[in-house]
Amino acid sequence: MSKSKDKSQTPTYETATGKIEFTLTSDMMFHYVMQKSKNALLGLVCALKGIPPTAVKDIIVTNPIDLNSAGKETIMDIKLILNSEEIMNIELQVYPDKYWTSRSIIYLCRAYDNIGKSENYSLVKPTTLFCITDKDLLQNAEPEFYAKYRLSNLKNHRLYTDKFGINVLQLNHTEKATNEDINNNLVYWANLFKATTWEEFKSLAKNHPDIEEVGNLIFELNYDNQAKELLEGQRRYREQMNSQYTAGYTDAEEKANAEKEQLHNKISEQEATIANKDAKIAQLEAELAKFQKSMHTRY
Repeated sequence: MSKSKDKSQTPTYETATGKIEFTLTSDMMFHYVMQKSKNALLGLVCALKGIPPTAVKDIIVTNPIDLNSAGKETIMDIKLILNSEEIMNIELQVYPDKYWTSRSIIYLCRAYDNIGKSENYSLVKPTTLFCITDKDLLQNAEPEFYAKYRLSNLKNHRLYTDKFGINVLQLNHTEKATNEDINNNLVYWANLFKATTWEEFKSLAKNHPDIEEVGNLIFELNYDNQAKELLEGQRRYREQMNSQYTAGYTDAEEKANAEKEQLHNKISEQEATIANKDAKIAQLEAELAKFQKSMHTRY
């Protein structure tokens, strides 16, 4: 991206203060930073996987973005191949989505289908979708900081496979973190995502050169007019899509409620009609019985 301000007049990462306009929870920012900083990507992957850096031989971002040609509607999940043998999808979900469960399963299935038609099934790579969110995406679920979902037997809970799963990191529930989560630096990364001021971010980045690199990249995009225009366009697009989704869901819900009310009223009218008919029949039967009795008495 081209620099739009003179460096002598632009604050630096070390001296920047106040609110960070576009943080790591901006998916385009997140994607750009992670493909630029291999050290930061390594740190996040190790935290999500719960493995030491020495266990990582290589990480390949298979869907890098180019900010010079990126559109506001660009798909922003990060697709990785870890150690040439495992597929990871990392997705930010910072807007509510009633159908997230279905969507996440579809994303996972598409990524898991990673061999050609004539290739042997033994070549299928283990695949995990990692969702980073600040929303409670699962309705009526107990709050959890880091949840791992796998296929298992409902009776004996025996694992069907560990090659296919979804992990959900909920930034809004760090209070539920376990000692394992803390030791794996997941809470640290959650706090990085949640940092909304330069003071917060710099406090977390202190003595962490890889995170200082992240800070410099975030700073770079926040103070580049062309990049900010892209980020703002993408944010508005996401908000617009979310508003349309919410409005569509609300309209559908209102329509369903109206149709339900109409059906209820129709049923009530039918029940009232039936009740009136039953009352009329009972009246006629009573009159018939009275007439038959009078005829019996007469003769």
